[in-house]
Amino acid sequence: MSTLDALFGNRKVIANFDLQGHLEALADRIPPERNLTVDRLIDLFTLYPYFTAFEPPSLKANVRQAMLRGVVENLHTRLGLAAFRVGRISRLRFCPECTRYMATTYGELYWRRDHQLPSVLVCPEHGCTLLESRVSFSQHSRHEFIAATADNCLSYAQPVALAIDALQMCHLHRLACLSSALLNTQPSPRTFEGWTAFYRSQMQEAGLARSTSTMDQQRLDEEFRAFYGKTLALLPQVMDGEKFAGAWLGMMVRKHRKANHPMYHLLLQDFLTQQSRHISPFGIGPWACMNPLAPHNSKLTIKSIKQHRNHDKTVGVFACACGYTYTRWHDQANDKLGPQRFLHYGPLLGPALKNLIADGTSLRKTGRVLQIDPKTVVRLARELSIAIPWKLKLPDFSETTSPKYTSHSAEQQQCNKQSLPKCSHKQSGLTRYDWNEIDLKWLAKLRALAAVLSKESPPIRITVAELERRAGERDWLLKRRHRLPQTIAFLVQTVESIEDFQVRRIYWAIKELERKGGPVKGWQVMRKAGLRSTFLDRINMALEAMPAPWNIAT
Repeated sequence: MSTLDALFGNRKVIANFDLQGHLEALADRIPPERNLTVDRLIDLFTLYPYFTAFEPPSLKANVRQAMLRGVVENLHTRLGLAAFRVGRISRLRFCPECTRYMATTYGELYWRRDHQLPSVLVCPEHGCTLLESRVSFSQHSRHEFIAATADNCLSYAQPVALAIDALQMCHLHRLACLSSALLNTQPSPRTFEGWTAFYRSQMQEAGLARSTSTMDQQRLDEEFRAFYGKTLALLPQVMDGEKFAGAWLGMMVRKHRKANHPMYHLLLQDFLTQQSRHISPFGIGPWACMNPLAPHNSKLTIKSIKQHRNHDKTVGVFACACGYTYTRWHDQANDKLGPQRFLHYGPLLGPALKNLIADGTSLRKTGRVLQIDPKTVVRLARELSIAIPWKLKLPDFSETTSPKYTSHSAEQQQCNKQSLPKCSHKQSGLTRYDWNEIDLKWLAKLRALAAVLSKESPPIRITVAELERRAGERDWLLKRRHRLPQTIAFLVQTVESIEDFQVRRIYWAIKELERKGGPVKGWQVMRKAGLRSTFLDRINMALEAMPAPWNIAT
């Protein structure tokens, strides 16, 4: 009876040193008193814990089942190992110090599985360079298991890496210990999205991120090279000349869409661990949720925050699982922390607002209960399509946000030179204003600015905020709307809704494409105007209505 028949009951089983199959059949043939169940065989005698350490939980379960049942022919492909530049080792490896200990203690040698990991070039236990045995996978049958002996583990064998200095040895030994630890202790299971969030958080703590979603790739590249130095050239398929092989370092800190080799994970984690921690200006979490409607109000329920830059300030976004979100800013120049500012309320708002309205609560009291401004109460009620009993004096403007502009035309700059009228006179020591004259001056000024805006290319949406910005008086008009009736009436007629602006962009895109000559197609207009495919019908209708030989095609 052959060895394979005795072990697996099947002489066609392929002998693998890393991910062995048919282990359920092997476990059934081992005496029960040895306590070597199939799961213990996988976890203690294969490289499964290493190669699946950073895989999604669902894939780890599938790989375990494949090793248990024996369907391992395409297992390396399913794990992504076949696509990694880091290949499998070509010869079994050993440590000369370990072999001497084995021979003295046990009277025989054996292969240590942590020595066979591609990221291990030195012995994790003794810190000496590993040697290559005479067991080459290309020279032996794939159905043959070969034991470690003094004949194939020669003390004068070729080392796996040459010319290692003290600093390189330090890096390699640390990496070997991390690799060996993976065989016994698995990291917390994460999906690809989970690993993306993990590395972005670590990059922020190391001060290598510009925001929660934008990593400083150039600094990472420079500091990573400076940290490891020439050690990177010793590791298999880490470098490709002067570049990182397959640009793997940049991929690790971007959005994870596929698996990455465990060695890449360990190198990046080791580097980030060695960096000094940058404490958030908003302190160390968890942070308090300020939702007045939640039973956990003021309790530390927010585990993580997002940060981004806004001009010269750092803005922290605090989002609780209940849906309530608020922001705070930090001015690094003055080391000043700003107040909490409401951003989103979450699902608790709708029922509470309906109950307050049903109880006849006034608008101001409703704002106090919800801890938001009365105007914000009205805006949120409209967003939730909740009927409100309060009568408002505000004109119903469209959204006042608009795209940023980069430069102003000469006509607009001339318009901005017209300052507000000096229309005051002294009476009893008080300054009084002629609001009728101010109203007329603002009306003329906004008409000129609206004319300038309507000629911008590419188009910019005409909103109250955009007109105020270009007039150099942000948040000025609406606060004085009750004194400027003609100006407000003009704004009601002139301010564009989102739909009106989208239509104007369509006609602008058509004219721009027509200037280039040739037929104008619907999909070209859609792309030029920056609209979605749901606008194709409207775009085609516009093309048909225009007096030109358009070639309408999507």
